[in-house]
Amino acid sequence: MLLILAILPIVVTVGLGVFAGRRHQFAPTTSDILIQLVMHYALPLSLFGGILSLKRATIIQNSAVALWLALGMLGGMVIVIVSQCCFHQQLETGTLRALVIASPSIPFMGVSVLLVVFGKISVLLVALGGLYMNLVQVPLSVLLLTLAGGAAPEQRWRAGWQKVCSASRQPVVWAPISAFLLNLAGLRLPSAWLTNFTELGQAAGGVALFALGLLLTARPW
Repeated sequence: MLLILAILPIVVTVGLGVFAGRRHQFAPTTSDILIQLVMHYALPLSLFGGILSLKRATIIQNSAVALWLALGMLGGMVIVIVSQCCFHQQLETGTLRALVIASPSIPFMGVSVLLVVFGKISVLLVALGGLYMNLVQVPLSVLLLTLAGGAAPEQRWRAGWQKVCSASRQPVVWAPISAFLLNLAGLRLPSAWLTNFTELGQAAGGVALFALGLLLTARPW
């Protein structure tokens, strides 16, 4: 029953996006604009305020969660790539499959699903998952795809490093990192100030799912 309660709002919200897209109520580029809104403003605000509202002891007590999430996402990616190589698949194919399988849609669906299942601590899981994805999985995939293309070693490492630098400049990456550091340093956000971050931040999950519904109707299949 809990799983149904977690998934049903996702189905409804994506369905509304598909419905609106089928009726051509939004321009084809609207989904891109909404995703930009989520990734650059709504989600970073939600993560920053949510992490600073947690007790420092809560973050420290859930260090095992961070480890298991890393093993699931990063270890899972390595396992898929190695298994693909064992079946003599091309490195490009294995890398892309590993990225699809081991990279959950945490920025889009994590806020909605995990909040129902784990409660307030879900913001920690979303932040960690986003960091693992942007700082490790994506740069590693770029590095492997560049390697598969036969580029020189310096080009491969340059491409991976450029991707790390590009990701670190994104608000969805540096906002939770800043919040982690401030929280561990002893700074907590008073509840009276939390609304400054949740006013727009609480819309992140719903807007992202609605944009996904629009995207499904805007792209030819």
